[in-house]
Amino acid sequence: MKKEHRDLRNAFILNFLAVVLGIIITFGGNAIIERNKEVRNLNSCLELVSSELKEDLKWIDYGDSLLGRQVEAADFLARYENDYSKAPADSLRMMANEPLFICELSFYTDAFELLKNSGVLAKIDDQELALEIFQAYGHMRDYLTFFKMFHEHKKQYLEPAMNAKVTDLLAKDEFGAEELWSLISSSKEGKQFLREIQRFLYMYNDSETVASIKNTIDRIDAYIGR
Repeated sequence: MKKEHRDLRNAFILNFLAVVLGIIITFGGNAIIERNKEVRNLNSCLELVSSELKEDLKWIDYGDSLLGRQVEAADFLARYENDYSKAPADSLRMMANEPLFICELSFYTDAFELLKNSGVLAKIDDQELALEIFQAYGHMRDYLTFFKMFHEHKKQYLEPAMNAKVTDLLAKDEFGAEELWSLISSSKEGKQFLREIQRFLYMYNDSETVASIKNTIDRIDAYIGR
């Protein structure tokens, strides 16, 4: 084979290899870029979920404080229901309105919905973490269900306790806590109202919910930082 033919063949082979390598590098580089983009998107969503769960924990603390004050007040008021003149006046004034308080509670779930609906959830290579995230939000739904159920249940017993005498008293410009609760507790419905608050709240423990959320936050933060 003539030298010029060998040179042309070698040049062709080198050019061909260069083109092939260029294609491989281009597609390989694009794959790496896309993979890095997916990881960034996943981590961004997980960071939002972690932040959201931390905020939701604050709402649980707030809900617990509301429920705690109500059962504390119900215990206190039931203790002196036969004679509120024996109750410490300052404590009676502080506790008087707590059992009558009806409220609602809600949690943030936007980041969780984004994680589910954006398609990045399938990119989590730790399936236990994905399961824990769903379980944590499931526990929060259970907490909200209990919170709502308690207040709905309480209203059922509060309405009969608010008889005509009580509502007439509430319509006055001024009345005292001792007078109010003496009147409420003078009826069997009023006594039952306090008992239902005690019964309903004593049977609930949110430790599993709180533990699940805290553990999920720790797992997410560790996953992102690995």
